[in-house]
Amino acid sequence: MFTERFRSHHDAESGLDALLGKSKGHLQRLLKMKPWSAVEARLREPPPPSSSPRGIYIHVPHCDKICSFCNLNRTERKGADLDAYAAYIAGELKAYGAFPYIREKPFNAVYFGGGTPTVLSVEQFSLILDALHQHIPLAEDCEITVESTQHNLGAKKAAALEGMGVNRFSIGIQTFSGRGRKILGRTYNGEKALEDLHALRAAFKGTLGIDIIYSYPDQSLEEITGDAEICVSSGVDSVSFYSLMVQHGSALAKSIDREEIQFVRDIESDRERHNLFYNKLMESGFTMLELSKLVRPGGDAYKYIHIQYENGDLVPIGSGAGGRIAGFQIYSMSPGRRFVSSGNEEYDRYYRLLGELQFGLYDPARMARFLGPVVEKAIVEKIQELKALGFLVPLPQGSAWSLSPDGVFWGNNIAVEVLKAAIKAKKGEKADA
Repeated sequence: MFTERFRSHHDAESGLDALLGKSKGHLQRLLKMKPWSAVEARLREPPPPSSSPRGIYIHVPHCDKICSFCNLNRTERKGADLDAYAAYIAGELKAYGAFPYIREKPFNAVYFGGGTPTVLSVEQFSLILDALHQHIPLAEDCEITVESTQHNLGAKKAAALEGMGVNRFSIGIQTFSGRGRKILGRTYNGEKALEDLHALRAAFKGTLGIDIIYSYPDQSLEEITGDAEICVSSGVDSVSFYSLMVQHGSALAKSIDREEIQFVRDIESDRERHNLFYNKLMESGFTMLELSKLVRPGGDAYKYIHIQYENGDLVPIGSGAGGRIAGFQIYSMSPGRRFVSSGNEEYDRYYRLLGELQFGLYDPARMARFLGPVVEKAIVEKIQELKALGFLVPLPQGSAWSLSPDGVFWGNNIAVEVLKAAIKAKKGEKADA
């Protein structure tokens, strides 16, 4: 059915933009610029009384080592004034916390992303987290996540951050294969990576998740099996697993272009490695939280991603942070520079459906509640088609379906197909009105 795989939700977002005739949809929405004063006017008002969860995203765009496959919004730490950056983040938290919209309703998740947030020292984190607790109302069970590489986060630093309220770490392991780690530009060999992971698991009482990459150059089935078995035995609470995306401009892409590394990958080999890893973890008791994340039952709520997919408020703080507040789309470029645009209600409704599809539960009534009964009928028809292709399996009760292993593999492509059916149904509804 598909000739090219969408490997991430970002690919699916691009597919949604194309379906809505907005191949540059994010840019087009930014062109509906609003002044920052419009956001401030809303922030001076109280938040809505709804129970929708909300979060904060804090971006740290620095790394002390650039991974070979990465071209994200980050710079090398060398020369960066991290004391000044920490003070800037703390100041932003204080400034936001002065507004009624922020201080009159608790936040459910705070996420430090990057870059590598743990290039910040314990003292710099202390400045930021003190400001967070002092100026931002946090829910009693607020999830505070910090992304990290292993070499930036030892057990001692993890314990210090845990004492400041951090209760979730996301660690970029990528693979435990020594050969694979060299290709991906990781620090340490596989044995050292596993040793440090065990030490972190023993020291940290909170939620511990790791990232794994599969389908890197010449990855063997034994290597993917080894990674799966270590994930199961390591005691981690969740595993995010991604097919390698060779980003244009990354060191790995340049090595491949120069033919220093041979990288030939087809759909079938990608699917084989995905399903091998997926099935190994599922057979060991993990469950699917979203298309690229498997969790031990009750092990990882991952509140942040639910807020994102549900179009909840995500206050963006830090250079390169993007988010939304009260329907405004906000991108923080650097201290004092922000892009602000008005929301797009049509896009938001379809993005909400896309968010539902990321969790792999195909319940027509639930999925159509943002778009109406005509869409529910179209989704029911699409589900029958997907069932015939072997992508869906029925759940024991009700009319809901879950994805098969192949359905998870093609999950983002399938999501775009469902969105296409929904958009077509809505257009027909408007034509008949």
